[in-house]
Amino acid sequence: MKTTLATLAAAGLALSATAAQANHVSVPYADLDLASAAGQQALDKRIDRAARTVCGYKLEGKRTVREESDARSCFATAKARAGEQFAAAADAATLGG
Repeated sequence: MKTTLATLAAAGLALSATAAQANHVSVPYADLDLASAAGQQALDKRIDRAARTVCGYKLEGKRTVREESDARSCFATAKARAGEQFAAAADAATLGG
């Protein structure tokens, strides 16, 4: 079984004024039991934190409307992409793979 979600890819929309590159973060989960609800919730929290970090999406702080919009869009995209990998990993764990 894979031990990390290989990519939590974000389009780099609001990461910095000069960044137009994609960013990737590995989210480890080998220590979690993805066949359990608690393990899945823990992984979801890790993915959420990683997506917020890579997208520069924080709940506090001053940003322009454009920066906020870009960060929200990046976060939603990253969560959706990671969600596909999360589902596959959880299915594999549930099915004993």
